[in-house]
Amino acid sequence: MPTNFSTSGNITRINLSGEFDFSSQEELNQIFAKALDTSQPAIEVDLQNTIFIDSSIIRMFLKLHETAQRNHKTLKIVNCNERIYEIFTIGGFDQIFDIQEA
Repeated sequence: MPTNFSTSGNITRINLSGEFDFSSQEELNQIFAKALDTSQPAIEVDLQNTIFIDSSIIRMFLKLHETAQRNHKTLKIVNCNERIYEIFTIGGFDQIFDIQEA
């Protein structure tokens, strides 16, 4: 479950790679908190190399989205592969998140 965190211009980018489930929550929580603490107004989560997420991770995305909005930041999920995009759409989360497919 490697993650990479970077900032460039107005964007804080979080690259997730591998599988993410309940056991990944602590690491992701730290990374999401770090992204929220930056001065950049936009957060992008890149899922290009992510092969699996479960419902606990979707809950974390919801919390990140809510906190970002409260802090006047935007959240965008980018490079979402077809399999993970389907997970978001089945639950109707594509209506909440700004998701860009790969």
